[in-house]
Amino acid sequence: MAQTKKPLSSRMFRLVAGLVFCWMLLLNCLTPYLADDYTFAYAFDTGERLHSLPQLISSLVFHYHEWSGRVIVKFFAQGFTMFPKLLFNVCNAGMFMALGLVLYKLAVGRRSQKADWLALALIYAALWEISPVFGQTNLWMCGACNYLWATVGCCAFLLPWRYYLQQPFASTARMAIGMALAGLLAGWLSENTSAGMLVCLVLAGAVVFKRERRLPAWMATGLAGALVGFALLITARGNFNRASGFSDYDSLLTRYAMRFFACLNMLKDYALPLLFSFAILFLLLCFARQDAVKADLLWPLILLAGALGANFAMIGRPNSSPPSPHHLVYYPRSTHGVFALLAAACAACLVQLNSKAFRRGLACLSACVGIVCGIHMLEAGYDIASYWMMDHVRTQTLRQEISELDEPAAANIISYGIDPYTKWCGAYGLPDIRENGEDSLALGRARWFGVTSITATETRTYPFAGHTNETYTAGEAAAENAESMD
Repeated sequence: MAQTKKPLSSRMFRLVAGLVFCWMLLLNCLTPYLADDYTFAYAFDTGERLHSLPQLISSLVFHYHEWSGRVIVKFFAQGFTMFPKLLFNVCNAGMFMALGLVLYKLAVGRRSQKADWLALALIYAALWEISPVFGQTNLWMCGACNYLWATVGCCAFLLPWRYYLQQPFASTARMAIGMALAGLLAGWLSENTSAGMLVCLVLAGAVVFKRERRLPAWMATGLAGALVGFALLITARGNFNRASGFSDYDSLLTRYAMRFFACLNMLKDYALPLLFSFAILFLLLCFARQDAVKADLLWPLILLAGALGANFAMIGRPNSSPPSPHHLVYYPRSTHGVFALLAAACAACLVQLNSKAFRRGLACLSACVGIVCGIHMLEAGYDIASYWMMDHVRTQTLRQEISELDEPAAANIISYGIDPYTKWCGAYGLPDIRENGEDSLALGRARWFGVTSITATETRTYPFAGHTNETYTAGEAAAENAESMD
């Protein structure tokens, strides 16, 4: 009986991961260049089209000193623009699939139990449903490199800590050196996700130190490397250049109280389903496994602490464009690492609950979640495909118009913006072609098409039964006004 079930669970596990990869590959192929993608195709220091590794390195050095310390992820965001987008589409679909697998391994560790395909499916469902701007962080090329890829790197770096808490293993000099280098890169990935990772490392290290009265060499060098990488990320001169234009008018208490509540509101607005799920699963785990090893109960709490650390680390984010000095610019896309760690914390509880009654109830709940996800996948597919089609038509029209000009480099092109509907579309919430053709995003797009500027005098959308957006609402209002005047 057991011999027939184990291969089936393994096949189902691979099937879930494979289907996710195929779905994400399709969505990536239907997502065109958006917003910053056009700007990132050119070197930050010279403005020339990127075409070589030395040119890319020089651009990133300039970026580090003038704009941001997040150069590891920018290496991929800029590097992919030198190749056909299909390469990114395949790599990014694989990276999303890898995120689910990494979170699953963070949950189960090195257990020799059969593959829990239902837990993996629920992890992917959480990533799909909870993200407030799924398309921005998982499909948009610049956004995916900044958030999805950073989250995978930080979570993957946590795996040795997870394994060691379950079962200590010998440390070697080679591993100590490798972990130092890996930690340097992981700490240098993303301000808040790397901060959340550091919280997990410190807490896991404290558990190990209390248990063994020492830290393995690889753990000490890994933590040191991560701290150095995080310091390089945070202390980049570009971060201070962006913040230098804003002075302080409010008291320190007021400023940071406002920032704290901005972070708290982000959890309240988007993370309550995961927080409620964790509370229920952890209590069930405590009741069901009173004889559990302490590390098995502490690990979900460590992941929860890491998620909260990643969220509230945004309190220290430098201001970039606030209307007042105490205002915190916390974009919803910055929650990617927060929610990934929360999903891992929930899964770390779930995989330890193995009673038949619980698994049957979980299967019923999963069926309901599957229905919701299926409906949203249909809606997302329609929205993303419709946006791609409109963008394709607009691009072909622009290229045709530009090809007929005598001096295209001096041309000011008039076009239109496109307004999507759902959070799963990569363009959702991102600036498109607008009336202002002088900002950096507009200039990047114009440079891509080889003209002086591209501006929009109107915004268009497409029909989507049961959904509405600002453009559709404005169009309906204009039509009603026209009818009333007639």
